[in-house]
Amino acid sequence: MPKTNSGTLSAASGGSVTLSNGLKILLPADAVVNAATGVAYNGTVNVAAQWINPEAQDLALIMPGDLRGINNNNNMQLLTTYGMAAVELTDGSGNKLQVAPGKKAKLTIALPVGLISKAPATIPLWHFDEAKGLWIEEGSAAKVGNTYEGEVSHFSFWYCDVPNDYVQLDITLHNATGNP
Repeated sequence: MPKTNSGTLSAASGGSVTLSNGLKILLPADAVVNAATGVAYNGTVNVAAQWINPEAQDLALIMPGDLRGINNNNNMQLLTTYGMAAVELTDGSGNKLQVAPGKKAKLTIALPVGLISKAPATIPLWHFDEAKGLWIEEGSAAKVGNTYEGEVSHFSFWYCDVPNDYVQLDITLHNATGNP
């Protein structure tokens, strides 16, 4: 996925960046830190963001991982997605920034037209854990018109997904000579 700068805002005063597809990132004032050091950041924040269409034919090639996640009870779940976003914050030198500990940012994710009528009123939020290669449940979002709105404690990939139980079936097929 190409990294596209979607806008800028002031870390000191906060602000928002809105994409034409309805994806919106809203940061409160004084809520940004250097991701590597944890030191408060007060300059211009570059916001790179992408809305990921959950109905895209090539979704498996666009999104990280697969649609499996760990819920708040530490159980593996299969996920049905209703909206996705990738967000990265950087300073003018390209250093990664994050939401400050104890602060929250608001994330608004557009719903595709085909999913609006069946989208639940509230939905769990999931972020991608690169080390585990799985989605981790963290918070929830509310349906507001044709979007989901929720608060997030950091930025990475975020999904609005309904969890489902699944059965993992492992089999080995053998040919006529008994070879797997």
